[in-house]
Amino acid sequence: PLGIFAVYSVLTSGLFEVSGPLTLENYGNALSSRLNRALSRNSLEIGLLSASISVGVALPMAFWLRHGAQRARSIVMIAIVASFMTGYLVRIYAFRTVLGTSGVVNTVLEKIGVIDRPLDVLLFSRVSVTIALVYIFLPYATLTLYAAMAPLTPAYLEAAEDLGANAMQRWTRVVIPVMFAPALSTFMLVFVLSSADYVTPQFLGGTNGATIGTQVQVAFTGAGDYGSGAAISMLMLLAFII
Repeated sequence: PLGIFAVYSVLTSGLFEVSGPLTLENYGNALSSRLNRALSRNSLEIGLLSASISVGVALPMAFWLRHGAQRARSIVMIAIVASFMTGYLVRIYAFRTVLGTSGVVNTVLEKIGVIDRPLDVLLFSRVSVTIALVYIFLPYATLTLYAAMAPLTPAYLEAAEDLGANAMQRWTRVVIPVMFAPALSTFMLVFVLSSADYVTPQFLGGTNGATIGTQVQVAFTGAGDYGSGAAISMLMLLAFII
């Protein structure tokens, strides 16, 4: 598929087709488009925020599951795995119900007197997209870090405690250095998947929460401009590699 996209990106686009001659116009148009630059910034911000929150929550959760959950570990693990059994689109539509102006969150906040009128920012914005992406990818991040935490045996923490380290020092001097590489890998996984996602922004993002992945989808299925869609895709791939 990537090879096909690379070829499409340097061919001349027709309507739902590509043909000769070879051209770099698709890349020129993709790079010069103000819309593409704005959507790329959205993708970057949403991806960084989603990945940061996911790893920031998943790391202590994985640590608790590995070293402190005891009897609750099985129940929590079953709950995490059960979240995978709900369809992707079902979860996105559920968030439209939860975050909408008449949704659960706004209704509860109004009833307890926190707000006077529904908050529009909760839906069709980068906030709603980020919340949904964190919910979708947090289980992946938690299970990945939980598995990566196997080498961090209790002996490391006990040795640090015997040497006088308090709880914060054990985290900063033992847990984080050991888990840095797995946490970075998990961060990059969530960042790439969330910043390239187009389904969640399409249903929850509105005009403010659209991403560059949405533009690729529009180019291929809406405008029939295979060359431009392929060029944007290859530029996305290059950006992720960098």
